[in-house]
Amino acid sequence: MDRNKTDRKKFDKEKIGVWCKKTLAIFLVSMVILTFLSRVMDAVTVAKVQTGLAGQGVVVYEFTGDGTYTADDMVYISLPEGMKVGKVEKQPGQEVKAGEGVLSLQMESLTEEKEALELELEKARILLEQERLSSSPIPRVTQETLALQAVEADQKALELGKQDLLEAKDEYAVKTADLKQEYQRKLGRSREEVKEDAKRTYKSARRSYETARISRDSAVKRAEREVSDKQKKLDKLIEKDEPEEDIADAELELARAEEDLEEIKEEQDVLVEEARARMYAAEEDYEDVDYGSEEAKEELRKNYETAVEAEEDKLKEAERKVNSLEEALYQSMQKLENARVSDAGTMAEEQAQKEASRLRQRSMELDIREIEKKLEKINGLIGQEGMIFALTDGIIVDSELKDGELISQGKQIKMACGALLLKARINKEDAKLIKPGLKMTVKNPGEQKGIEAEIGMVNQMTGSDEAEITAVMQEGQGVLGGNAGFKIRMESGPYPTVIPIEALREDSTGYFCLAAEPKKTILGEELTAVRIHLEVLEMSSTSAAVSGAISPETKLIISGNKTVGEGDRVRVVTQ
Repeated sequence: MDRNKTDRKKFDKEKIGVWCKKTLAIFLVSMVILTFLSRVMDAVTVAKVQTGLAGQGVVVYEFTGDGTYTADDMVYISLPEGMKVGKVEKQPGQEVKAGEGVLSLQMESLTEEKEALELELEKARILLEQERLSSSPIPRVTQETLALQAVEADQKALELGKQDLLEAKDEYAVKTADLKQEYQRKLGRSREEVKEDAKRTYKSARRSYETARISRDSAVKRAEREVSDKQKKLDKLIEKDEPEEDIADAELELARAEEDLEEIKEEQDVLVEEARARMYAAEEDYEDVDYGSEEAKEELRKNYETAVEAEEDKLKEAERKVNSLEEALYQSMQKLENARVSDAGTMAEEQAQKEASRLRQRSMELDIREIEKKLEKINGLIGQEGMIFALTDGIIVDSELKDGELISQGKQIKMACGALLLKARINKEDAKLIKPGLKMTVKNPGEQKGIEAEIGMVNQMTGSDEAEITAVMQEGQGVLGGNAGFKIRMESGPYPTVIPIEALREDSTGYFCLAAEPKKTILGEELTAVRIHLEVLEMSSTSAAVSGAISPETKLIISGNKTVGEGDRVRVVTQ
């Protein structure tokens, strides 16, 4: 009996042991399953983030955008109205050198225009001569009539003056460009080249002086022959006992011819003296060439500036002349109004006739001068076989003309000169950081390598929320009217703590960042998002300089697969 009890107890112990082992195995398997499920849940619920580090560095600013190439300067070539185009030699976009043909005119149209102008000029001269010889009285010529004629004559004079001003502006643009080019060329010349140029200049000045003397003698002889002819005419009238009116007119003509002779002598003497002075100056330059010294370069610069000032003086003189003619026209208009109000009678018929004739003669002389200028231009074009040449180096922008087309009034050939400019728009707040002299990288379409250009101007006064920046391109870079992308990169001074801009956050309390820091839990050590308050010292679109409790080892959260807040568990993954 005792043995059976003992066997039974032994069997129960073994049974309990087996049950404990099974229970322990089930518990361990459950723990493994629950741990696996916990890890799976963590993978789903815990945010996956990428982190970055802070460090010493600079705040980088980058601005990008697109711009358009424009011309630095424009030159306009005037075209003769009413002529037919023979051939457009240069199309828009083509480069052209100074003196190269850009357009040819049909010689037939030039010849026809020349014949028409010569006929018109002959008629105008005949009418002027008839007016001078005419003694027919004009009855009851009023002050108002004379004032009207004076206004008409002053209007024509003003039109011619404005035309002269336009030509002066064209000439100023060409000559100043030539002077600048010649000045830059001379800066790099050798002493022998300077000596040779001085020699050529002296010879040219000497020829000009001789020509001026010959021209002076010729002009004076012509004027003296005119005085002699008028004197002979007067003597014949006196000899034949012609009417006193004819004799008086002849005496007046003689007096005017003598006045013209004196004026011609004075004008020609001035021209001869100027030519002589230029010859002496050229001779001195030839005999004393000291190229290479700073004094010589300074003298070259002064000569260049003096020449430019001389051209400016010519332009200003043309402008002053127009102002004077405008004032004369205004005075004529005032006289006209006064004549209409206060005209209480008429002048004597003979005096009125002479005054009216004088005004008509003045008007006719101006008409003749205008025709002569047109004829001179046509003869010049015929001498060039109808070819119109470029005034300076540049690129044809537009002519709006085709082969065989009739040139209408105001038609011009537009040329772009100088280096190209890249003009682009940028946000005004960003533009406040950009200063002239800063470099930008310009990349043309289809090109892999960028071109460095210098910003010349930043214009905030655009009337919009964008500013305009202008960069000067190197010669040969860019296509007029084309587009190009640009990139401007700037750096601040060094800061001890610079973070990626993606790590910087802001709420109602200020700026802060989130850092992934370890935290002990019942499941072990886990990473948690910790808030760090920051003070922003400077920031751009890519980085920010800050001060705060950040070390170089702090893992700053810069992005994640979901929104992360303070205290959230996170898991750092690599990109």
